[in-house]
Amino acid sequence: MIMIVGSNHDDILYFDSIMTGKRTEKVFGTFEVTFGSIFNQEVMLVDGVYTNYLSAALITSLIQTYYTILVFAVGKCTAWSGDWKIGDIAISKLTFTGDVDQMEDTDARFGQIPGLPSSYPCQKDILAYLSSAFENHTYAKAYEATYVSTNVNFGSAEQLKEIRHGDALYGFRERVVLDSTLGGIAVACKLTNIPFIGAKVVGRVLDKPYTVEEYAEALGHYAELGKAVVTTIGDIGRNDIQGVIE
Repeated sequence: MIMIVGSNHDDILYFDSIMTGKRTEKVFGTFEVTFGSIFNQEVMLVDGVYTNYLSAALITSLIQTYYTILVFAVGKCTAWSGDWKIGDIAISKLTFTGDVDQMEDTDARFGQIPGLPSSYPCQKDILAYLSSAFENHTYAKAYEATYVSTNVNFGSAEQLKEIRHGDALYGFRERVVLDSTLGGIAVACKLTNIPFIGAKVVGRVLDKPYTVEEYAEALGHYAELGKAVVTTIGDIGRNDIQGVIE
């Protein structure tokens, strides 16, 4: 089973529209999960996922309940560095949990949950498949990115003053984005030994007004994101996914 996670239904609508053999189930009496097939691969769609608190708990539970071999996180993200434009797509190469600070009582680094890594890299083979799909099958401008994931939906750089160092976040100045679910997904996948990858459309730039026009422009790139993810699912399936993810 391949899981695709979004924060709202728009995030997963493309995948929902092309799935075959669909059925739905309620999880915890709240979250509607859709099951079906894409390119003969079993796929699970989950939306309504906001914050790393929820994504960590929910995705861990779903992985343990259903045989899951890969998790995609899709939707929108916010640009931190100045090298992004609305509609660009950020592919997660490295993910940090950005609002964790346990340094006072442990030897953990800033952003590190004690006992877990200080950052979460995407598996290289999965990253290569998705990057190739964007390059060869879409017109999207997709770039490998560093994700700083927190439980806050930031709108201004001033809100980040406690975790920024000048114009850098965690030492990175280029191709940095913010989101509020990928950190929790990374933790869930680390604990369950399942690979994950994020691919999100830049829908907002820090310190700039968040307009209806920008929201609509970001949504306009969802189809390109969807095509790349679906192509990746097909490519992985044709090349034996178990061999890819091990």
